[in-house]
Amino acid sequence: MIAVTLVTGAASAQQVNRPLATEGMQSLQMNTLNVSRVHTRAMRDFLKRDKTASNVDWMIVETGFVAKYTDENNSNCRTVYNNRGDFVYTIRQYYENKMPRDIRHIVKSVYYDYTITLVEEIEETRRPLVYVVHMEDATTLKNVSVCEREMEVMSEYMKSEP
Repeated sequence: MIAVTLVTGAASAQQVNRPLATEGMQSLQMNTLNVSRVHTRAMRDFLKRDKTASNVDWMIVETGFVAKYTDENNSNCRTVYNNRGDFVYTIRQYYENKMPRDIRHIVKSVYYDYTITLVEEIEETRRPLVYVVHMEDATTLKNVSVCEREMEVMSEYMKSEP
């Protein structure tokens, strides 16, 4: 449910390749936290959850803390914690070449003429992994979600003519 809320919304054709989940992250840069101000529970969980994280920046948001970082696969990641330091979700962004083969097969078996432009992997507590796949062909931009081997079209936009 959070994944759908984060990724869907009003977007024009130019914005589809830029996920809504990260849209406000640039404005958070000025709130980069000193590591000592991060909730201890959040920091402990983060250090266990992703031991290979690099370039970590912690930010404070109204509802808690966000760790923005790069993982071992050079994926751009965001891990979110609430005000009590409890894990809420992680979003990993990467390209088709880093996509799990089974997920790629599910998408490409239906949308074989589309180019995959971005993949978002969304991990939440006690929920199955969700993959949001952003893709396009000559006339259409499309976002699909794949969860537990089921694929669903989330949004579709026609490209404007030049």
